[in-house]
Amino acid sequence: MPEKQSVTIESPGSESPGSPIRGEGHPVTQSPGEVRRVGRFFLAPVFPVAVVLIAVVLVAVSPGASGAIAVQDSAGIDLQALELLESNCFGCHGHDQPDAGLDLEHFRNVENLRRESEIWNKVLRRVRDGSMPPVDAGEMAQADRERLAEWIDRSLHDIDCSAVDHPGQVTIRRLNRLEYRNSIRDLLLLDYEPAAAFPGDDSGYGFDNIGDVLSLPPVLMEKYLNAAESISRQVIQAPEDFVPVESLLPVAKWKITEGVGTESGKLGFYSNGEASIVPELQAGEEVVVRIRLRADQAGDEPVIMQVWMDKSRVGNFRIREHDQPLTKEVTIRGSSRERTLRIAFTNDFYDPDAADPGQRDRNLVVEQVALVRFRPAGDETAELQKNFLFAMPEKKSDEAEVAGKVLSVWASRFFRRPGSADEVRRLVELFQSVRDDGSSFERAMQVTLQAILVSPKFLFKVERPAPEDGSPRELNSFELATSLSYFLWSTTPDNELLQTALREDLGKTEVLRATAARMLRSDKCEQLATNFAVQWLQLRGLEGLQPDPELFAGVDAELLRDMRQETSLFFLEIMREDRSLLELLSGDFTFLNSRLARHYGLPVPPGAEENFVRVSLEGTVRGGLLTQGSILAVTSNPNRTSPVKRGKWILENLLGEPPPPAVPEVMPLEQQELTGTLRQQMEQHRTDPACASCHSLMDPLGFSLEHFDAVGRWRDREGDSPVDASAELPSGETFSGAGELRQILLQQKQEKFVRCLTEKMMIYALGRGLRYEDQCAVNEILQRLKDNDFRFSELVLGIVESRPFRQRQRQTEPGE
Repeated sequence: MPEKQSVTIESPGSESPGSPIRGEGHPVTQSPGEVRRVGRFFLAPVFPVAVVLIAVVLVAVSPGASGAIAVQDSAGIDLQALELLESNCFGCHGHDQPDAGLDLEHFRNVENLRRESEIWNKVLRRVRDGSMPPVDAGEMAQADRERLAEWIDRSLHDIDCSAVDHPGQVTIRRLNRLEYRNSIRDLLLLDYEPAAAFPGDDSGYGFDNIGDVLSLPPVLMEKYLNAAESISRQVIQAPEDFVPVESLLPVAKWKITEGVGTESGKLGFYSNGEASIVPELQAGEEVVVRIRLRADQAGDEPVIMQVWMDKSRVGNFRIREHDQPLTKEVTIRGSSRERTLRIAFTNDFYDPDAADPGQRDRNLVVEQVALVRFRPAGDETAELQKNFLFAMPEKKSDEAEVAGKVLSVWASRFFRRPGSADEVRRLVELFQSVRDDGSSFERAMQVTLQAILVSPKFLFKVERPAPEDGSPRELNSFELATSLSYFLWSTTPDNELLQTALREDLGKTEVLRATAARMLRSDKCEQLATNFAVQWLQLRGLEGLQPDPELFAGVDAELLRDMRQETSLFFLEIMREDRSLLELLSGDFTFLNSRLARHYGLPVPPGAEENFVRVSLEGTVRGGLLTQGSILAVTSNPNRTSPVKRGKWILENLLGEPPPPAVPEVMPLEQQELTGTLRQQMEQHRTDPACASCHSLMDPLGFSLEHFDAVGRWRDREGDSPVDASAELPSGETFSGAGELRQILLQQKQEKFVRCLTEKMMIYALGRGLRYEDQCAVNEILQRLKDNDFRFSELVLGIVESRPFRQRQRQTEPGE
């Protein structure tokens, strides 16, 4: 159960939230005389400003060069590497209709190159793996390839971190759907599920909490307004909102006296008599008895119906005949003992000789009796209301004061910092205006809560803007508390975290470290496993996965959810026990329930029939992420394994080296006329030079997992042939099976894996993509991890203590 509001955050101070300012690039200083000629693409008639790619020099037009543009080496530029780019790359990726929209000529200096480090890291990988330039564009000598790769690498990564003074700026971002739901739950104790109505969150860099893509379209604003009204009415019940809820009293449960019948589901009173029942009432509960009836009037008197509660008459009705049924109501009250409800017909009349047949018999027919409650039974709503309205006025003159006390607390909780005096004053004014219109106290508080719920200060992670002069600023304690909470918990700061921010300086390393450690121990940190890890590993793809039911009988959505749960629990255990990050690859344990254990062909462990339990994998073929069903299924096709998808997944998510997209002209494997086993078909597919370079990287990694079928089960044969899980890397190194692949990743690719995980978690923590300056922080975290046995906590602490997490800086616009 989330904690209840109990502590008021005081010392309100006005903050001026604003939108961070973002810019791209830096001004290019042009200085005549700093130039030397470098090739055709620098001709002034074609380009007004020459572009020097991946150079430390600046570009300028020399007035004495008769229109030719020259470049001067001002910081050791490798002109030979530049010529290699011109001769091998610019033909396809130059200004004139660049392939894939990638124009490599527009980069003006190393600063610009580093700003687009994601692009140039891909270029670097393509140069190193031989896929750039493509085979059909001509061979590139190995020595030239190595020289160009070394130059790009040096230009990208040889950064003097002592001179880097830019922690970056995060675009102001709204809460995503999960964060919104969690925040409402932890603040108001209400689990409000907006997913069915809210539009989906866009993702950037693999995550759905990136400020640049979390926009606020009009349709979402409308959903927020509707949600605010719905939530406020569930949390606070105003008298104006009471809705009648009927519960029928079935005819079969009534006791009747002589003269009363129960034909056709109705109570028919054909002579004086009564029907009685003991309704289910709570002590002190007021309920309306709603009676729908029809009267057959005869003689001079109307039909008389009386309603009794025990020995007290609560209703006496004189009913004249109508064409349509009538409805009569009485109010009754429950007590600690059973009470009997009675309906009586008291003035029967019968004259069989009357000339008018309609005047011969006086009868009463009760067609339906219902209990009508105007407040839902149970204590849930009362609990929610008590949590929010923790103080109530004793008299009307106290209402504004009490409202101010309540709203001061909730403004602070919802805005994640002390509510300012002006903010609270305006909320109280809104409350008072609704109250003055004749609405109840509860209704006025409802409307005020709605205003809080749609405030940008709640819907967005608001931070004060960075200084205009471009100098970095430290996040204040409340901004740090918000960043910490949504990073580790995917929800709003709890009361303890806000109190820490109020009383201490979270910017102090020891305070920040102790706070983060406390948060890592909390059950709320499970969100890091179910939110970050699931997105990092791309396991949301399991939701739409539909393995071929003829090939994989019994593999349904429920089993796929079990696979995802296994991975989440495995990640959570690494985190909770502060294990080495390398155990994500090598861990010899997992979590299984009976269904998943049987699917894997493993013994069902004790207690697994109802719950997931931790089991040892020692002595089995499984271990770490790579052999878990979630990973193996999400990287397969519905009817078979996909070594390409599995290899690509490893490159992207474990090594941070995503391959380029498939060449559009090449048909998918299934559409080609290929024969033999899957491996043989893939070998035939790789004979296409356009495919060979990328597949030489992906396929070996994927083939090593071929002992696991498309839904993660072990197999020794593929059809009629034995499974071949052998592989050879482009370096010539051979290996076979998941176990040997795991050893290669742990021994030869260890730093790449840890760097990849660090960068992924930093993106998630910051809510933005990484810039080249962030490499300094990443490198510091990597060294910290090496010095501390790669403990999980050191990764988290390294991120929250880093400059990009703790500081913000306005990015200077070109020309400023």
